Amino acid sequence: SVGTYSIERIFHSIAGELQKQVEVIEYETGTRWGTLRDIWRLRKMRADIYHVTGDIHYFVPLLPHRKTVLTVLDINYYLFELRGLKRWIYKWLWMLWPIRAAHAVTAISGETKDNIVSHLGIMRNRIEIIECCHSALFKPVPRSFNSACPVIMQVGTNPHKNVPRLIEALRGVRCQLVLIGQLEGSLKQQLFECGVNYVNRDKMTNEDIVQQYVNCDIVSFISIAEGFGMPIIEAQASGRPLITANVSPMREVAGSGACLVDPLDVSQIRHGILKLIADAEYREQLVERGLQNVARYSTATISGQYLDLYRRTVCT
Repeated sequence: SVGTYSIERIFHSIAGELQKQVEVIEYETGTRWGTLRDIWRLRKMRADIYHVTGDIHYFVPLLPHRKTVLTVLDINYYLFELRGLKRWIYKWLWMLWPIRAAHAVTAISGETKDNIVSHLGIMRNRIEIIECCHSALFKPVPRSFNSACPVIMQVGTNPHKNVPRLIEALRGVRCQLVLIGQLEGSLKQQLFECGVNYVNRDKMTNEDIVQQYVNCDIVSFISIAEGFGMPIIEAQASGRPLITANVSPMREVAGSGACLVDPLDVSQIRHGILKLIADAEYREQLVERGLQNVARYSTATISGQYLDLYRRTVCT
């Protein structure tokens, strides 16, 4: 998924920076059927710190308690997509048990921390906020804005990404919409009914995704909810004008470097996109502010926060 690409990019960048001061082994797990084999291999390493960063929270209770750090990206899958017994199982195996078993827990935003506290009943002082960084692959690349038919890139197609409202907002707008992620039949039908010219991209390499930012004129990321919102800082680091949701944590992550809109209001989304297309001075201001804002999400800054956490964990 697109989210997986983002997480791999984040922590590969962090690992590269940490390598300057400590030894880091990036271990990619296999299928869930191979969990016990993976756990055996990991414990055999006798690492000082085991940092679990992906969708394998259930590994945490099987690793040495005093050495294990868990990073929680968000709990949106639990909040928005699960029901019944599956939701209960997910709550315990992926969240409650691992969070309680970890020696240290981090969240990538205040919003994720608040959701963990309010929906899972975890004590607030158990969770430390360490935000995301952007990969060094993302750099400003000049592009002549195509105001006649701009390329608008939407990152992600899951339900909380709010694609149906974006499509409705683009009804009658001359553009090309590039949708990154799997496209279900209902979205294809809506695209046809609204007459939106689109391209769908999926199963891409990191380099492919970077190139999509280079090739677009506008980045759209108007999700209803996010744990952080990696495409926000990726767009800013690429020097592209951005429209995103005026809700936490997206507005805090974007700072003043984005057009902020109510993600539930189609007319606001449409107005924001039309303003980005028509107003060159406005676009340039957002790009400049975005480049200034994204500096606080450098790999060096974020990796330093993790290194400090590791040292505190080892010493306790």
